[in-house]
Amino acid sequence: MDLSTVYAQYLADEERTRQRNIVLARNYYAGEHAVKLTDRQKEFLGHQLAKERFALNYCATVVDAVVERMIVAGFRSGDDAVAEWVWDAWKAGRMDGKQQEVHHGAINESEYFVLVDWPEGAPFPRFYPHPRYTDPEEGGSGFGCKAHYTNDDTNQELEAVSKRWTESYQDDNKRTRQRTRMNVYYPDHIERLERTTSGAYKDAGWSKFSADGLPDIIPWLGRDGAPLGIPIAHFRKPGRMELWDAIPLQDLVNKTAIDVIAAVDAAGFPIRIFYGGMMTSDGKAPQADGSNYVSIFPGCWINVDKTDAKIEFKPGEDPGPLLETLDSYIVKLAQVTDTPISRFQMTRQVAAEGTLKQQEGPLLAKVRAYQTQIGNGWEDLLHAAIRMGSARGLSLDADADLETEWEPAETRDDLAEMEKLRIKAELGVPQEQLWAEMGYDDDEIARMRVMKAADMEAQSNLGGALLEQFERGV
Repeated sequence: MDLSTVYAQYLADEERTRQRNIVLARNYYAGEHAVKLTDRQKEFLGHQLAKERFALNYCATVVDAVVERMIVAGFRSGDDAVAEWVWDAWKAGRMDGKQQEVHHGAINESEYFVLVDWPEGAPFPRFYPHPRYTDPEEGGSGFGCKAHYTNDDTNQELEAVSKRWTESYQDDNKRTRQRTRMNVYYPDHIERLERTTSGAYKDAGWSKFSADGLPDIIPWLGRDGAPLGIPIAHFRKPGRMELWDAIPLQDLVNKTAIDVIAAVDAAGFPIRIFYGGMMTSDGKAPQADGSNYVSIFPGCWINVDKTDAKIEFKPGEDPGPLLETLDSYIVKLAQVTDTPISRFQMTRQVAAEGTLKQQEGPLLAKVRAYQTQIGNGWEDLLHAAIRMGSARGLSLDADADLETEWEPAETRDDLAEMEKLRIKAELGVPQEQLWAEMGYDDDEIARMRVMKAADMEAQSNLGGALLEQFERGV
């Protein structure tokens, strides 16, 4: 794959569509929905809604319901040394916190990236999450990565990963300019490129970059001369973006919610019809521009000097049917996204529709499928870290099997779980195994082990002292 091929992929219509969809997913998760209001609605609903940013945002719930159930618990390998090292590297890189960013991006946008680097002298590598690249012309950030597969087919070999970003620099005349940087990571080398985006050389195309003193092509080889592999892992979710089916229903929810607001407002402040004259604020004839019309508002007083005059109130629309329609859209949104309805509304109806575990069934099936695919990304990343470490003298098998372990995705019934643990304890299951099943990590179990030993020693010393006193007749 040459440079022209890489750049051509960025310009392809399919690529631009992909970027626009990613930006759309980001916006809908953040509650930035394209709510279309009529001029009358803007006037009636007020300034804030007139900004067309109103949202009763359920898209975040759809994504979060998945992400919160995807927590890495560890890594299993037939090579104990590999398993121990990757977990130490995971903790040293503070990936217990960073993993949520990666999982969220992979779920909401269908893909995310993590770059591995190993600074000189550091005991462990460092991991840097990166979003999928989106161009500013498509509403994106202008920062991120893109995976390049053979024939642009994700089922074939990953040939390279490119990373793009924009930075400021000073030209020869000390003027501040903008340029776009791009690194293309191949299995055996890294190409460093730039494109000027301001000044006389704007849009001059891509050229090699070495202005920082580093070469424009960096070999990426181990001590034996073999390629170290691409130092960026591509995290992918099977299927389409998580919000693909949710967005149309979210639009209906927003539109109906606006209608409910209008209906409630109309019901609370009904239309007033005055028969027998025109009320004015100054007692004079009505002005053509309406400047002396009486404004009727809650709590106001109205004087009517015509004996045959009357005021009639026309009630607004009952919001009940609209509320039922709104609820139906929310239920449909839950159904098409396999999200438990309990995540959207806590009602008796929800409880009557089945147990929580029954509601979670489709969600759990989806989560387990995602765990398999995204787990492959973590395994690719840590294998890349081991290969990078081998170039620095790390003695580990870079080809050792590695499998991601996940925290249980099911909602736990604490009372039922405690009863199970009690029965296991009676059957003789080791206490440390029970601690692990209760959710304690290795460090917590180690501390509990020390505390238990100290407690047993204290009890033993106390028992010995009491026995001695008894023997002495004290």
